[in-house]
Amino acid sequence: MTPLSDDERRGILTSVDSAFRRLGNLYVAVRPEYQRFGFHPPSTGVMARDLSEQIEQAIVQHCATFTKGVGHCDLARGTEAWEVKICRSGLTINQSKAVGGENYIVTNYRLSGAPLRPQVDRVFVLWRATDACFSPRRANSNARGLHFERARDQIEWLYPFTNSQLSSRAHEVFTLDGFTRT
Repeated sequence: MTPLSDDERRGILTSVDSAFRRLGNLYVAVRPEYQRFGFHPPSTGVMARDLSEQIEQAIVQHCATFTKGVGHCDLARGTEAWEVKICRSGLTINQSKAVGGENYIVTNYRLSGAPLRPQVDRVFVLWRATDACFSPRRANSNARGLHFERARDQIEWLYPFTNSQLSSRAHEVFTLDGFTRT
């Protein structure tokens, strides 16, 4: 495993930011039209069905070290398999997914602002995922969630804080433009 370079980190964050800005603009534009016709607007999750693909394509454009993945793999970086996931919080995978050492680029989002729009909450990389990183399989569930405590040593935080900034910048808020004191 080769750690991400600063350039790759910037490329990933640029890709995520660009896709979410476009989704936010779309969400703000279509929401009133749904309401005008008496319908509930679709959730951001529904509107963002292809958002991970948009982010994948942008990462390949911004990071020369990433390529389109083969088969069920979203991206490749050298011989490493990478997945791009967008989740409201944490990381959820299908229960039937065979976890085998792939890396995940995960974006969590929330709805906020006026007008309401999806905004990036955090971005992290889960390195070399193993079965132990996720909750146990259950008969009555189709999903497994990331167990942050068990996976702690395999997580690299890209936004809002990098791993090295977590303790020294706990009193600050990060925007994609830089750190701001709160």
